[in-house]
Amino acid sequence: MQSRSVTGLVGLLAIILPAACSDDSTAGPASSDTVVATSTTVHPDDGALVIGAILPNSGLAADLGASMNDALTMGMTEINAAGGINGRRVRLIVREEGDTPATAALAVQGLTQLGVDAIIGPTSSTNTLSALTASVDAGVLTCGPTASALALDEFPDDGLFFRTIPSDSLQAQAIASVVEASGSSTAIVVYLDDDYGRPFAEAAQEAIIARGTRVSATVAFTANEDSVSAAVEQVLANQPEVVAVIADGASGPAIINAIDAAATTRLTYVVNDAIRRPAPSAQPFSAQLSRKVVGVAPVAYATSPAFTQALLGVDPTTTGLYAHNAYDCLAIIALAAQATGSNQPRDLADAVSTVTTSGTGCTTFIACSAALTEGRNINYNGPIGNLSIGPSGNVTTADFDRFRFDASGRDVSDGTITIGND
Repeated sequence: MQSRSVTGLVGLLAIILPAACSDDSTAGPASSDTVVATSTTVHPDDGALVIGAILPNSGLAADLGASMNDALTMGMTEINAAGGINGRRVRLIVREEGDTPATAALAVQGLTQLGVDAIIGPTSSTNTLSALTASVDAGVLTCGPTASALALDEFPDDGLFFRTIPSDSLQAQAIASVVEASGSSTAIVVYLDDDYGRPFAEAAQEAIIARGTRVSATVAFTANEDSVSAAVEQVLANQPEVVAVIADGASGPAIINAIDAAATTRLTYVVNDAIRRPAPSAQPFSAQLSRKVVGVAPVAYATSPAFTQALLGVDPTTTGLYAHNAYDCLAIIALAAQATGSNQPRDLADAVSTVTTSGTGCTTFIACSAALTEGRNINYNGPIGNLSIGPSGNVTTADFDRFRFDASGRDVSDGTITIGND
């Protein structure tokens, strides 16, 4: 997720009081700033697993933070009801992410000073990129539940970062899959000219070409009228059959509407996740244009009925938005601690790939923990039933929602696409 436009959607996504901390979980806020990264300190071992979480409990992504809080509450109840990890109760300390990198960075600083072993969050890619160096320098493991930015693929994290949402590099492959399925022989990639759009567009172009479709041009634009007009002219001059659009919830609909208004032939538009839920200020798609737009996005809601029911038991009003991603972070950290008999961040990090790729398949902490107790290796797949994390900390195989828009301009699911790098 880029920042926080799309109901949290990937691409889509992206607060300040001290929080009290109890034996189980704690809610409350704190804040944070930016940095760069390299060295790792030795982390003190107090015998108990202490996890921090940095979530947006207010602000633009409060709905995302609420559903993730619900998932963490549920997961903590499961873990501690089962006896905790390695004979000790697990503690959770929640801090406020806010809408800016500064707030998120302060939250990281506060949690590392409290001696947490691992951190879940921030949710925004922008905030994660700003705050990750601080947690790495402190020798703390971080799990990104919704930070999908390509820039995190090769971040110098010293092996102390993993995420449970697929990188935009995998989403680029999903976009290419939809372009290929359209049967078009030529495509053009149109992208928002910023730090998010440029690498994403490059990855999409490479993936589209690799699947056999010719990319006649890549066209950058910015959110001003002259740039949009120039981009439209360039798109039409190349006469593509399909237009892949990498943008946010405001600029994406704007450029698509502008291109389609000027086009003399029928075009198909393949879009990234941030366009799934256009910003309130964006011009909506007309009924006619809606039929021409198809997109892909990381799975936003758990596919497990049991998980959904349990989540509703915690909060009957929960949306469940990306709740499974936060639960996955918590479960994987706890299972890594159980598998290694350690709460040391380095040991936890080394076990992340092992507990999600090799062994008996399981989708909940309880089932996986039981398998570990029986001496079996495990393959934690989570509430969506398909999760593999490689040695680099990146998801290697993932399901993506394929979506379209109905006549009213509302997104509707249209199946799933499985993409894998293994």
